[in-house]
Amino acid sequence: MKMYFVRHGETDWNVKKKIQGTTDIPLNENGLKQAKRLAERLLKRGLKVESVYTSPHKRASQTAEILADALDVSCYELEGLAEMDLGDWEGSNWERIEEEYGQIYHNWNEHRRYVKTPNGECYNEVLERTLKALQIILEKETEDVLVVTHSAVLMSLRCYLAKLEFEEMVDRFKTKNAELLEIDTEDIKEAISRFEQGE
Repeated sequence: MKMYFVRHGETDWNVKKKIQGTTDIPLNENGLKQAKRLAERLLKRGLKVESVYTSPHKRASQTAEILADALDVSCYELEGLAEMDLGDWEGSNWERIEEEYGQIYHNWNEHRRYVKTPNGECYNEVLERTLKALQIILEKETEDVLVVTHSAVLMSLRCYLAKLEFEEMVDRFKTKNAELLEIDTEDIKEAISRFEQGE
């Protein structure tokens, strides 16, 4: 069994480089086209999946529905796949946050796995709920699945799988809109086990 992961298509806030987090921004016209082009590529390569799972945010669920329709499978929402809650920083941009929050931003940036954004989450909390969501999928499915989610979710998961410091995630694992990734479920099971042991 394999899990295929997709980051949602483009939104207007992606274009403007605004921090989205839990703010529920829909796909823009280009984002819809990206999802449709990805669906065409998946069909062309003969990708077969049993189900599509998605974050509840519009930008992800719209992407997921386009893919599920093309692949002729059911689509299910899982709260654990939602984007990171970036709290007071949502709607701003990283340059402005660095200027306005100074030491708070730098402390978060340098210790991002365990330090929360103001009124938001830390990456370890994102990782914990992501792994719980993936566990739900693993318990339910026996065939390959497609998971549509977000940048912070994918960066934290991939960083943890690679056993790297979370401060490396942006340089190593930044994911493009509508990009497809493949992760072996044995690696995910091992990650779930490690996390449960407190690593």
